[in-house]
Amino acid sequence: MKTSTAYQISFANAFADLYLDKENGEVALDLRRQEITVYLNQTQYQALVLLIQQSLEDQDLVDYLTWQKDPLQSEENRSFEICGPEHIVCMACTPCYERVKLTFDLGVAVDLSFADYQGLSGLLKEAQADLEWRRELLRWNMPDTGSDFAAGAQD
Repeated sequence: MKTSTAYQISFANAFADLYLDKENGEVALDLRRQEITVYLNQTQYQALVLLIQQSLEDQDLVDYLTWQKDPLQSEENRSFEICGPEHIVCMACTPCYERVKLTFDLGVAVDLSFADYQGLSGLLKEAQADLEWRRELLRWNMPDTGSDFAAGAQD
């Protein structure tokens, strides 16, 4: 579910809430069952998005996440580790424990169930597909001085 105001864009599902603060240029990720909120700048947010996308490209991991393979039948030392760009955020999953651990370079580690992880990935996909959300992230990337095109338009 998306809500949008003059100051904030947010997405929510049963597992997490994602808030983009238009004025302060930060993203807040509220993980409901863990009762923790992680505040991310754009670089950290994009690293999280890339990490989730990479993890969902690993079909073997996805088979465990979606219970196509029974995680309880996985050997105890089987694990998946995926690191995002520059280790801004990293993921570790041990299927037999049905847990995914996200570790942020902020000194925060969050332990998620498979359902929480899937809920988070769905929320990020929904936000990334939203035009207003993407437009706001692009605006953060623009230099404060503006582009040559904008300067030429004022002449």
